[in-house]
Parts: sequence; structure tokens; C-alpha cells
Amino acid sequence: MGFKSRARKRRASSQGGDGVPSNEDKPEFVGDVPCDIKGCERWADKKAGGRKMAYDRAVDVWGTSGISKKVRKISLCKPCYRTWKKEKKGEPKEWE
Repeated sequence: MGFKSRARKRRASSQGGDGVPSNEDKPEFVGDVPCDIKGCERWADKKAGGRKMAYDRAVDVWGTSGISKKVRKISLCKPCYRTWKKEKKGEPKEWE
């Protein structure tokens, strides 16, 4: 019996025998930090893939009216961060 087969065997026995983890045991994630983009209802916690970004960088994509509060660093959820990343893809980097 090799390494992989032993690992599969142990994983199956620890998960109830079928080898597929059940999603029924996990409670729904409720975050502490909301996303600062207007109209976005997601969470921007680090655990959920959220990021913090400088206000000026976010204004380039959403404008001043698209951001809910004016602070030094805003919190972005993962989908909003990906939107920002796609918008800035073709532009040169700031430090180059």
C-alpha cells in the first residue's frame, strides 16, 4: 500500500466513509467587514478573500460616487477586487 492509497483510506474513514465532505455541517459565513462599494452586499473579510486598497486606486474604477465612505483604505470583497483587477489589467504599473 503506497502513500496515496493510505491517505485516501484515512480521509475516507475520517469523513464518514463516503470520502465526500458534507456541507450541511458548516454554518453560513457571516463576516464583520462589509464591502465599501455601493450596491455590493458581500463581506470583505480576509477569510472570505477580501482585500484592502487605497482610496485613490479604487476611485479610478468606481469613481467617488461608487464608494460608500471616504477613508484612507477601503475594504473590497473578492468579486469587487477582481473587477478592479480586470479594469486595470492593460495599464502600466504605478511604480514603473
